[in-house]
Amino acid sequence: LEQSIYDPAIDPPFDTLIHWWRPDDFMNIDYHNGFLEPSVFYESIEPNDIRQGALGDSWFMCALACLAERPALIERLFITKEVNSKGIYWVKICKNGEWVTVTVDDYFPCHPEGGPIFSRAHCNELWVLILEKAYAKLHGNYFSLRGGYALEGLIDLTGCPSVYFDFNDEYA
Repeated sequence: LEQSIYDPAIDPPFDTLIHWWRPDDFMNIDYHNGFLEPSVFYESIEPNDIRQGALGDSWFMCALACLAERPALIERLFITKEVNSKGIYWVKICKNGEWVTVTVDDYFPCHPEGGPIFSRAHCNELWVLILEKAYAKLHGNYFSLRGGYALEGLIDLTGCPSVYFDFNDEYA
């Protein structure tokens, strides 16, 4: 399973033992404080649902936040839109101009005491974790997502061309 996180040919990039847990193992259910049972989506998809973890993929989280401004753009990436007992999810990502279906399970890399090491979502939503895992799988592993440009994530998540403007450039 370490190859899902980093290339085993390099030294482990994390100094903590990683546990692979399902949402029921690390998500707290507390109805009084709004922590319902795990769900792919709750009432709405919002940019502030996104919590970045220890990966350094802020560029990808930024792309997700941009799309979350229009929730239908996030929702259409999901073929599987409901939590299921098998823990299998299908999402669509446009890679190199072609839409591909990526299959992931709901085992996420977590700290020994609980909680995901990488991204998480507000309350007990899964959409952020699932998309990050699918994107990592498409690129080889989680660690390959360190560093990038939101532009790249937007292209892969929308299938649309994107343009980068440098506002410090006098010709922009």
